[in-house]
Amino acid sequence: MISLSWTLAGCTAANKNISSSDSYSWFPFSWYAAKISGKNFDKVAMLVPVKVNDLNADFTLQFDLGSDATLVYGNTINSYYKESEINSFLVKSSKSTDNGGKTVYKTKGLSYHLGKLSKDNLVYKEDYGDKISKDSLFTKKPKHIGTLGADMFDNKILIIDYPNKRMCVLDSLDSYWKKLTTFVEAKSKNGRLQIPLTIAGKTHWFLFDTGASLFPINTNKELWTSLVDQTAKTDTIIANSWGEKVKFYGRPIKEKVYLGNRKLDNDYAWYNDNTRLQEFNKAENIDGLTGNAFFVNNIIVLDFKNKKFGVVN
Repeated sequence: MISLSWTLAGCTAANKNISSSDSYSWFPFSWYAAKISGKNFDKVAMLVPVKVNDLNADFTLQFDLGSDATLVYGNTINSYYKESEINSFLVKSSKSTDNGGKTVYKTKGLSYHLGKLSKDNLVYKEDYGDKISKDSLFTKKPKHIGTLGADMFDNKILIIDYPNKRMCVLDSLDSYWKKLTTFVEAKSKNGRLQIPLTIAGKTHWFLFDTGASLFPINTNKELWTSLVDQTAKTDTIIANSWGEKVKFYGRPIKEKVYLGNRKLDNDYAWYNDNTRLQEFNKAENIDGLTGNAFFVNNIIVLDFKNKKFGVVN
């Protein structure tokens, strides 16, 4: 777990006797849309606006709770600093390799600023991301510079209001959200939340991964086969996973899916045969990933402090 420091002023409610969610200090997100394998998807990824140090430029981060670290992409940040300045940010003794084979470093002196929140101790991912041409460095269009990971919410409460495209972070769960929300017990590993989905009377554990927006369920072939309508045509898409092209196969889910007592709208389940992704699932002791798709019409409350996952009633 990467250590972090916070500035949280204003993220708690302005008034303890809260009567409205508007009393909270929210920061926005937007949806990234794209065409993948000839199909249009309007919710491929969640993007959060961010500032970096004192650079007079606008950036975005992908909001990815499937990552246990908040990343800055080497190729992109290198475009804004001299090589000597980049070297001064890197903690050279922390050099390691991530599960995608890229070299990574811990950093000092690099900070993200998301409204009234701030985050340092970013992880620098070498030779990753887009290089920015000199004539585009400070144009109005935001540049995508990294990933906002689960480490930012360690021991915090994260509220995601999907319909209004906004989020808020709290130090503790207050009476307003307790009264409105139905929770299930979750698990946590490396700071990431795993949630229980009951399918055909059996409980399966899935990592809640906001970076997996395309897939209500993304699992292995064996479980997928038992969940889907075998008479339906198999869809295939080839999507990017940390720079690697991965083929996914999908069919409609035939079984009812529950989170606690809440029935989730049935959608597609997907599987892949990618060795890296399947080994990750085994290492995490999960059946696969679930993400935004089941909850895009809801407000959800992620209690990282007490390992609970809630949906606002």
